[in-house]
Amino acid sequence: MEVHGELDLSTATRLEEPLDDAIRATDAAVLIDLAGCQFIDSTGIALIVRAWQRVDAAAGNGGEGGLVLCCQNEQVRRVLEVTGLEHSLRVFETRDEAVAALRR
Repeated sequence: MEVHGELDLSTATRLEEPLDDAIRATDAAVLIDLAGCQFIDSTGIALIVRAWQRVDAAAGNGGEGGLVLCCQNEQVRRVLEVTGLEHSLRVFETRDEAVAALRR
């Protein structure tokens, strides 16, 4: 799943349904590609956290689920760091690294 532009209060609802579909369809392995994301706010962070919780619940493995993020934008990465998500989720610089992590 790719995010382009802003992931905030006005755009997060457009991502909810496709993200829900991806979680249901992929048997608890989801990549959120934030490489094209220029800005993220608390609404976007909350959306990612909810997806993470659902993936972990579907995987049934106590927090080792298959949700990974790909993020190259320094501003977005800083928000992930400040909120602690960068240390809680698997965040990769490139999409290839994120895909490889899902395959492990």
